[in-house]
This record gives sequence, structure tokens and C-alpha cells, in this order.
Amino acid sequence: MFIWLIWCLFSTTLSSKPITRHDSGDPQRPFQGDRSPGVWGEHMREDVWEWLDSLKSFGYNPSLDNTATLLSRLDMPQHSFPSVHVAGSNGKGTCCAILANAFTLSGKCTGLFTSPHLVSINERVRIDGSPISDILFEDCLKQIHEASNISPVVSPTFYEATFLVAMLAFRDQGVERAIIETGLGGRWDSTRLVDADCCILTEISLEHTEVLGDTLAEIAEEKAAIVRQGRPFLATWPYDNSVRKAIERAVRDHDNAWWWRGDRRRAFKFSNAGKPFRPLSSKTWYDGWMPYQQEAYQLASMALYIMGEKKAYQEIERARTHTNWPGRMHWIEHDAPILLDCAHNPSGMNRACEQIRFLKSRDMSPMPGVIVLGTTTQNDLDAFLQPLVELIVEGKIGHIYVTQPPKGRKDPVDCKQLADQLISHGTDAEIVSIESIDSALEEASETAQKLDDEVPQPVLCIGSIYLIGAILEILGEDSLVDFQNILISPSGEDGIDPIA
Repeated sequence: MFIWLIWCLFSTTLSSKPITRHDSGDPQRPFQGDRSPGVWGEHMREDVWEWLDSLKSFGYNPSLDNTATLLSRLDMPQHSFPSVHVAGSNGKGTCCAILANAFTLSGKCTGLFTSPHLVSINERVRIDGSPISDILFEDCLKQIHEASNISPVVSPTFYEATFLVAMLAFRDQGVERAIIETGLGGRWDSTRLVDADCCILTEISLEHTEVLGDTLAEIAEEKAAIVRQGRPFLATWPYDNSVRKAIERAVRDHDNAWWWRGDRRRAFKFSNAGKPFRPLSSKTWYDGWMPYQQEAYQLASMALYIMGEKKAYQEIERARTHTNWPGRMHWIEHDAPILLDCAHNPSGMNRACEQIRFLKSRDMSPMPGVIVLGTTTQNDLDAFLQPLVELIVEGKIGHIYVTQPPKGRKDPVDCKQLADQLISHGTDAEIVSIESIDSALEEASETAQKLDDEVPQPVLCIGSIYLIGAILEILGEDSLVDFQNILISPSGEDGIDPIA
């Protein structure tokens, strides 16, 4: 019963139908080509694909110059639609997904750009919830490749190229509203060049210190630099005073900046933090939803209210209940139920563990019986592991399989080193290091099935997004169809509405 309820509420629906596509109503900007998901795979030309793959060698580029030059050569596609720009360390993907679905349900053709991807690069660029087709992706890549070869030659990074693909796809497919997630930081991220009419800052965590700064305050100031003059800026209230002051410094010349305090369910102007702007109604405070979704939902809801987007605001409730964000508290039916979560930093790990406790406290799921763990390099590995260790001890979780995710933007932590670090925290759990993710998952699943003859204990797979992506591939949940919809059919027939 526990697992069935969780599966119904939180699994990514694979069989739901895409919502009906619609005309923008602008005769000057008809849609170009088929906006449906199309035919997946076998369409990427080798030369263009190889060129994109070669861009990974450039790494991070702390400058907007190359992206700005290429946008100019491509006729400034980012100015064809208004955007909401979202930065932060945790929760920004979920916030973006809820916002995108609210606008889609309100009748606007909506684009969503996020990164990184779990399995397929197409996941980064969505229109009305569906990843764009290979054909459209290839066409956009070709335009970018040609623009980059104009003298003087400008070579974008891999990330910059995917951002440019999104801008071209959104323009060419008639997108009327875009939701844009920052990739890294804010000040020097390519997404800083979008035409944003609202900026949102989610929770800040210590990450990417080699680029963003050594302290939370420095990181916060870099991320808050997405603010636009005269446009609403809504930031999650940080309880660290130095972080709060850093954000206030970054937006000191802007008169439309707001703090969002989830504990009070109110927004406060930066200039008058003691006077609440408006409490959210009881409808936006559903106590039966998981904490991370509640926070993202409240932030999205207040942003729409401040923007004056009445139709999207009216749809925020449906958007929240129908949003499934792959890789975040993501349940998969297997021999033993599998729970996936991309907890990639200490704050994310703490959130994930809180959510698992929440599910247990509501009798919505038993405590995981087995854990599969893998991560990329951390600024503070002990801080990353501590919330998980506390969950292991509290939940009496007896079996941990430590594995090694594929290399991504950061190097993976060696599984033996990670296992030794976990052992040093002192738990009674059996900790085994297995480099192969496939083997680790297989052994974890077999162990979970033996723990209870009647109800297999869930296997928690947690850590790097690259680990979660690899597990999805192993489980056969890796096709673009599996990631087609982050929006369940609006009628609700394909899922259970927990608010009903």
C-alpha cells in the first residue's frame, strides 16, 4: 500500500498524453515546422554532433562575450519572448518546472531551459513540457555552427551551445514565454543575456567555490547578479546574515526587490523587510506535500503574483499537482521499488533526507532498506555525508553500496575513498564499494528483496546527477519518450490529485 501510493503520487508518468499544441495567434510569427515531439533518434548529423561534443573541451567560460556575439549573429533570438530567470543552488529546477507548467496551462506556448540533463541533451530544451525533437535540435545546432565560423571565429562552450539551441528553438517555434534556469552562478552565465521580466533566487549552498568564491556570501552575490533594473527580483530569505547582506548589496540600486520567507508565507520588500507585502492564501499551503516542492511552489506562486500574471497564477495549483521533475524524489517500479534523488551538494542532501523522513512520518513510504551512493567532488565531503549518516542511523538502514558516477563537469569521487569516508562517520551499516553502477544496483536490489518477504524495502539511489542518469539508462528509463512530459494531462485522469 505504501509503495503503491507513492508510485501514484510521485512517479513520472510515461503514458500521459502531451497537452494540445496551440497557435500563438500572431500572423507575423507562425510556427515553423512540427511542434510535436516528432520522431526521436537517428537524426543528428554526425558532423554537427561531433562538433557539439568537441566543445566540452573548452570548460567553463567566465565571460558573456562569446554568447553575446553569437546571439547577435543569430539575430538576437532571446528578445523574441519574455523570460523568467531563475538562479540558486537547490530547488531552482522544480521552481522552473512549476512556473513553466503554470504558463502552459494558462494558454501560453512556454519554453523551458534547464541543465544539466539526466540522459539525453534534448531534456535541456522543452516546449510545453516536451523535449524538442532531434530534427529541431540539429537544425538549431547547424545555425550556431555556421554563425560560429563567421570571421572572427567564435567557439562557444558546450553549455553555451545548448543555451543558444534553446533560444533559437524558442524563437522559431513561437514560444510566448520562457522559463530559464541558470547553469552556474549568475553574473557570467549565458542565461544572463535573456530578456527577463522577473528574476528569482532560490536557496544558496556552498558549491563551485573554484569559480564562484570561497564563502556562501560570495556565491550569493554572484548568483544575485541576475537582477534586472526595474524588474521584480524575488529571493528566498537566507538565515545566514552574511548571505542576506551580500544579496542586498548585489541589488542595492534596484527598487523592486523582494524577500520570500517561507516560514511566514509572506514576501517583504528589501527596502522595508519588516512590513509584509502579502501572505499566501491557505490554498498555497498544502501540508500534505513534500517540503522541497512546497518551497518551490510558494516561490513560483509569489513570483507570478508580483508579475501580475493573473492567468498563470490561477493555474499554479494545477501546475504544482501535475509537475513531475525527473531525478528529484523520483520513484521507479522495479523488483524492489527505487527512489532516485539528485542530491548533489550538502544542502541538497539535507533536503532529500528531510523529504524521506516526511514520507515516513505520513505513512506514505517505509524507510529505505538499502542505499546506492555516488558523488562527484565536493567542497566539504563530510558536510555532504553527514545528513545521510544521520538518516542511516535513525532509520537503521543496514546496507550501503558505494559506487562511482560517470565523469561530468566535475570528477567523480573514487568509490573506495567515499566508502572509507562514510565508514569514518561511524555507522552499523554494512558498507560495500562497487565501482560498476550496474553491479551496485543489482546487488542493492537483491538485498532489498531479501529484507522483507511481503513488502520489498525501497532502494534509495542518491548523489550526483550523473549517477541518477546512469541508473535511468540501466533501468531502461532513458528514452526521450520517458522524459517527454513534465506535465500530466490537465484533466488529471492519468494521476491522483493529492489536493482533491
